[in-house]
Amino acid sequence: MQGCHRFRPWALRSFRLPIVVRRSIGRLRPLAASLVLAGLWLTWAGPAAAAPPRCPNLAFLLDQSTSMNQNPQGGVESDRTKTKWAIATASLTALNNNITGRLPLSYTNFPRYNGTCVAYDTFRVPLGYKNQSAINNAMIENPFTTGATPMCTAISKLADEMAFTDPQRPNYILLLTDGAPDASCCGANPVQATVDAIAAAASQTPAVKTIVVGFGNLPPGERDSLNRLAQAGGVPKQGTNQYYEATDADSLNKILNTILHTLVVGDAGGGLLCEDGCYATPCPTGQACLADECKPNPCTTQTCPTDQTCVLTSQGASCFGVCKTPCPLRSRCFNGVCIPDDCSGPCESGFSCYMGVCEPDSRCDNVICHTSQACIEGKCVDNPCLYTSCPEGTQCVDFTGMCMAPRPPGFNQTLGGCQCQLGRDSHANVLGPLSALLLCTALLRRHRRRRT
Repeated sequence: MQGCHRFRPWALRSFRLPIVVRRSIGRLRPLAASLVLAGLWLTWAGPAAAAPPRCPNLAFLLDQSTSMNQNPQGGVESDRTKTKWAIATASLTALNNNITGRLPLSYTNFPRYNGTCVAYDTFRVPLGYKNQSAINNAMIENPFTTGATPMCTAISKLADEMAFTDPQRPNYILLLTDGAPDASCCGANPVQATVDAIAAAASQTPAVKTIVVGFGNLPPGERDSLNRLAQAGGVPKQGTNQYYEATDADSLNKILNTILHTLVVGDAGGGLLCEDGCYATPCPTGQACLADECKPNPCTTQTCPTDQTCVLTSQGASCFGVCKTPCPLRSRCFNGVCIPDDCSGPCESGFSCYMGVCEPDSRCDNVICHTSQACIEGKCVDNPCLYTSCPEGTQCVDFTGMCMAPRPPGFNQTLGGCQCQLGRDSHANVLGPLSALLLCTALLRRHRRRRT
């Protein structure tokens, strides 16, 4: 994050706030100043790191009944690319491509056979991390929709799946449907039968909770039915409707990404990112965690000249020069020399440099990276600094791997130039945002006094 302090445990004694912040705090009343200092410290330093929870199991359960051949308004659709089925599978494919390897995913649909009430006995694609192609292909294999809606049976069979028996993982079914279940499949009271199946799944041990997404222009009776299903599922949406309502491709894409972020990140940024694999459990000595796999670390056997250091790259490992003096404004360190850079170094995750300012990068909007990664230009990138050993008097610049003498406090620190987003990637408590508010208020008053 350019121009901003990243907390490093070994830097506790040398921690100093930027000059503009220290001067502004000095003008506050004692209580306000204390709150600001406490909040900023928690925001920069954060509490002791806690082990992230295991990632949840998530099963996609997609309605493939005859009505999914209609358009989202419920009318006959001659263009097969504009049917609810085509839009739903396209949205799930995009979501699957974005989160592959991030958490265990599976897929199935109902009904199993055309014109029947038969549901699959198990997942069409078993739970796993590396099944991106299998899930996408499963949706392609059955391009046309026909048949009834055996939703009650599909839920019950998935809930009995042995893969949902890991007590350390939460379990979720993401049900995407365009209406209520059929009486021909679920009995005289099909909604109640499905509510009972969903409630039984949510109350079993381990629990399997159901998130309900209703797609299309649904009549009031269908909405009421989906609300009952969502309430029984144990994770209802807050608001008038307890199910997630999508009426077109854009709203469906947004809802699916919202659900996913809530599952693995938490509401409003709360909670820890879940982690599995080597991002949660360190690799053995001599290996590096890259793209969630432990791979040999070539830097453990690479010998570099005394004025260079080994850095992991996409091609393996190379020796790079060290910047023994800090690079000035509008430049960054590369291979021992300072080269031009409008933002003076890498922007924080999800931002890109534009005309000398780090601005949000829309390519990262729906991308979820592992805890030690950054989203750069829409892709999750590992931080080579985790495996870079810098010479004394230098620090590794995150996500570049380059070693450079630390820049002085206050470098590029202005309210307009620093791209710090207090609390964005930390788990500090409410004092962080409060301190930022108090600080901004103090600076605004100071500015007004100067004008008067």
